[in-house]
Amino acid sequence: MKNKEAMTATISTCIGLFDFLKEKVGERKTRTEAYCDLLDKSLAGFVSPFLRNQDFELRPRQCHVTVSDLATEWRWHRATVRSFLDTLESFGQLERTKLPKSMVITMHLHDGSHAVPDIVQGTAGIVRQLNGILSEWINGSTTSDDAGIACGQIVHQSITDVGLKYELPEDDCSVTLQKLPERMNTRVLKIHTAAVECIVLAALRKVLRRSKPEESMKLMQYFCFDLGASWPSFIDLSKTLAEQILNSGKEKDIDHDDDRQLLLDDLHDPFLSAAAKALEKSAGADCRTPLYNHG
Repeated sequence: MKNKEAMTATISTCIGLFDFLKEKVGERKTRTEAYCDLLDKSLAGFVSPFLRNQDFELRPRQCHVTVSDLATEWRWHRATVRSFLDTLESFGQLERTKLPKSMVITMHLHDGSHAVPDIVQGTAGIVRQLNGILSEWINGSTTSDDAGIACGQIVHQSITDVGLKYELPEDDCSVTLQKLPERMNTRVLKIHTAAVECIVLAALRKVLRRSKPEESMKLMQYFCFDLGASWPSFIDLSKTLAEQILNSGKEKDIDHDDDRQLLLDDLHDPFLSAAAKALEKSAGADCRTPLYNHG
């Protein structure tokens, strides 16, 4: 008897379970103990003794700490602490607001009386909502203005639902690309980035819809008969076609002989048609990221 294909699942539990699972192993804290310590600190509104003279008002489920403090308390290296926090944030368990030489950690918890906001599970819920609006824009049932307003409302609501302020950094010359993450809340920046990526992909899909579906068969014909079903050759051809399409309107630094260019021009539309089909199929895939991925 074979095992069934592994499924993904989201686990909802209480802090008491983690107290039960703790196992003391020497003075160095385990990852479970470190996670529980963050839970305890956030519920108590903990502020490091070295930071208590700083003017920062904590909200519920927040604590104000430094990496050095956590490294000392947990008996970990500072780099290990940073990596641990990075991983917890990638799982949607916490959010960090970085301050000079310290940080405010917000633990994503709920008391059981309210549903867990979609953002607790990362930006997957926001992406699904945005894609729902943008799919109507792609097929022409809504205008760009209406779709833009709806997307803006989703982004704004997603930010305010988790107690964050919807605000952007002041537009001045000091906000460089490298410093933007320092001037914006990490979670706000992630939400905006997810929304921008959704809209960019939707725009590509909208343009690619103009391609004729049957055109892609011409690409298959060339692959089978002219390339002899050689995958390396097809990958190289696809890369060249993609470069030509994306570099359209720019100064081209790739020279092709006449026959090669005629071939690329001939396969231009079939390539776009195949891309349109692939994007259409991937649009229906569920990209939900669970809190805990079993298997």
